[in-house]
Amino acid sequence: MNKLLNRNLELKKVIIGTFIVLLGVCGLLWGPSIISILSLTVTGFIAFRYVYGSGSIKSLFSKPTAPIKNFLLYFFLNLILSFIVSVILEHVLKWDLKGNSATEAVQPLLFLILPIMILGEELFSVYILSILSSKFRIPMASFFSAIIFGLIHYSTYDNGNIIHTLGHILLIQGTARILFNQAAIKSNSILTSYAVHLIFDLTAILLAYYFG
Repeated sequence: MNKLLNRNLELKKVIIGTFIVLLGVCGLLWGPSIISILSLTVTGFIAFRYVYGSGSIKSLFSKPTAPIKNFLLYFFLNLILSFIVSVILEHVLKWDLKGNSATEAVQPLLFLILPIMILGEELFSVYILSILSSKFRIPMASFFSAIIFGLIHYSTYDNGNIIHTLGHILLIQGTARILFNQAAIKSNSILTSYAVHLIFDLTAILLAYYFG
């Protein structure tokens, strides 16, 4: 996967590829259910193939380096940091944070839909990371991609207070994205960040449903 980073890219292709993934975001946020589920995944694959060429998908899904070590490291780091930030925001600052609506009614269908949607989020985020890495160093590209990743969750966690919602999505979702990016980079494969992201979200949803 890392061979897609720090590449010199054709500006025209980047613009068109980015337009494609933005169409995916629009489908996610405002499309009917089937479009919302599939849009980021479909547009993510198309954008990578268009901007980086025929070998890009194989590079993305290359065999991970130290997958178990990297999975455990970034999964538990994210779990701990998310817990700490949530406690500070809710119990120290007394912010009324909105939870993910998926926790309100866990249905079997969720376990079919979520893997597709998480794959879409990974493709979208790693695409943003990769094109930004053509202009910025990896840490800065990862930081900017984390901000964008957080912002696309605004409607999901909007509690009516702009400051609280932005704080929530940037500190929790944004921080998580930086860790997901690191999981992908360190293992040289999107498969690791996908696994960390999916298992983390499933864990968070089930914990919130049963204990929230």
